[in-house]
Amino acid sequence: MSLRWKLALGTALAVLVAAGLHLFFAYVNFSRAIEGEIQSDLVRWQQAVVDSLDLSGPAPRLKGQNWPWLFTGTALGFRVVKGGRIYLEAGFIPERPGPDWEKAERPLDKGYQLVLYLYVGEYRQALRRQLQSGLISLPFSALLAALFGFYLAHRLLRPLDTLAQGVERLTRVQFPNPLPEPRGKDELAALTRSFNRMAVSLKEAFERERAFTRYASHELRNPLATLQAQLEALEAGLVPQEEALAEAKGALRRMRSILEGLLQLAREPRARPEPLPLYAVAERVVAGLPSGQTRVRLELPRDLWVLADEALLNRLLENLLQNALKHTDGAVYLRARPGEAGVLIEVQDEGPGVNPVLLKRLTEPFFRAGQRGGMGLGLALAAQAARALGGELRLENRHPGLVAAFTLPRMEVPRG
Repeated sequence: MSLRWKLALGTALAVLVAAGLHLFFAYVNFSRAIEGEIQSDLVRWQQAVVDSLDLSGPAPRLKGQNWPWLFTGTALGFRVVKGGRIYLEAGFIPERPGPDWEKAERPLDKGYQLVLYLYVGEYRQALRRQLQSGLISLPFSALLAALFGFYLAHRLLRPLDTLAQGVERLTRVQFPNPLPEPRGKDELAALTRSFNRMAVSLKEAFERERAFTRYASHELRNPLATLQAQLEALEAGLVPQEEALAEAKGALRRMRSILEGLLQLAREPRARPEPLPLYAVAERVVAGLPSGQTRVRLELPRDLWVLADEALLNRLLENLLQNALKHTDGAVYLRARPGEAGVLIEVQDEGPGVNPVLLKRLTEPFFRAGQRGGMGLGLALAAQAARALGGELRLENRHPGLVAAFTLPRMEVPRG
């Protein structure tokens, strides 16, 4: 049985039980009310008959002529008996009183006894009609509840069906587009948002894995071929040992650098933001560069603080500065300017710039726009670090060179 039918039948059963309990208690309460009215009528008409009797003579008789029990609007009769003998009888007395008649007895003076018969068919009929209407309404209530449950199940399970289809596509490594989120802020909407985030994360991880495999197979081919050629030449005695070993070590160093860069790209960094003094961080990064202390110009306020992960910020600044130093023989400028959106940080070189057509490809791993060496991983790693810090690396030509810019949240200067 499908979940839709289970929900529909469960809703119908719940409504049926609730309606049945309501009918039961309503019937019990109404029955008690009816019995109370009947007993009240019996007491009232007994007293009316007693007030109409004259027991002072040798035999009971009716006194006067205006007897209220004649005008009850319903059938009523009574007998005055003593010792099994009927002394007085009036009104309508059924031969065989059924369930629509009530009989009440009351002792009178001189050993007489009043036996009253009261027709209560209207009360009994009202009680039966109430029970019948309730029993008739039960199946209709259950049917309406089942229809509503089926409709509700359809509305509730439609997002789950969409999620199931999305999960099925994920199992086939077919990444779906973001699923439409249900309206509201309920659990289904939260589940859909979580699935969309999971799908994006899995897609990014899968793309990083494919990129790692593609780049590794492509970039490691040349150093492996060089290493193999040198070993074969050394084995054949075609090159001196020193020359072959030097070439082999160079190929191994390049392979290690490629693998380290690929591993950094394959691992999605997790930022742990904290307040950082931007000038102090930049000074430490510049001090660690071979030619940074002589060619890098720091043009940023000394009291400027940002919210960032220190390791990622170090990697970002180091890769941008190394890339700029590699593509110019002049100075490299590191600037920072606070604004409404945060702190804008720029690295600008004095190089020739880049062909505008190639600007968008500069952050692709192993893409080299120039011929100044390197593996083409610096800007890719910088773009990855910028994304992890919640920003985006932007590249543009600005005379006299290339500008790499990103934005970080600004923090107030801590007061110590």
